[in-house]
Amino acid sequence: MDGGLRPCVDYRGLHKLQVKEGDEWKTALSTSTGHYEYLVLPSGLAMASSIFQAYINKVLREFLGRSVVAYIDDILIYSSSWNQHV
Repeated sequence: MDGGLRPCVDYRGLHKLQVKEGDEWKTALSTSTGHYEYLVLPSGLAMASSIFQAYINKVLREFLGRSVVAYIDDILIYSSSWNQHV
């Protein structure tokens, strides 16, 4: 490591999209140990990526097209100069 800046991704806050109250049954699964329903959106569900993209667009709305480009979980932050970026 040279001590310079490097990308850092913290997904903890991004992947906790709550399932709408009353819609938990749509994520239900039964196993030999019981019946389960997700409270947050699991990965792999149909339409999950479009819902996640809509969430990202909402969160980054004020920056999109000016200094941020976002596609699903790939978020690029750009600037005209090093000082502006910092």
